[in-house]
Amino acid sequence: MTNNLHTYLPQDRRRTLAQGETLPDRTSGTALFADISGFTALTERLSGTLGSRRGIEALTSQINTVYTALITEIERYGGSVISFAGDAVMCWFDNNDEGQRDEG
Repeated sequence: MTNNLHTYLPQDRRRTLAQGETLPDRTSGTALFADISGFTALTERLSGTLGSRRGIEALTSQINTVYTALITEIERYGGSVISFAGDAVMCWFDNNDEGQRDEG
């Protein structure tokens, strides 16, 4: 079970623990909550057009494309994904994080 624990920890917490550092009691930073606009309408349209099964497969493919692009940018700027909920993602950008940032 311990081997799978990394799946549930945000990237910044995993980095800190991997480096043998202590997690802070408090921190400051920025929270980002992103929600896919028009998600319900898209779900209904795909289900109505393609049927339930194919509609869900198409929806999953679209969400994966959006999340892959979003997570790439979040991590590029040193952020961490905290959680997913339906079509939403919660992220954290720690002010003290020295993560890789490629702004070019």
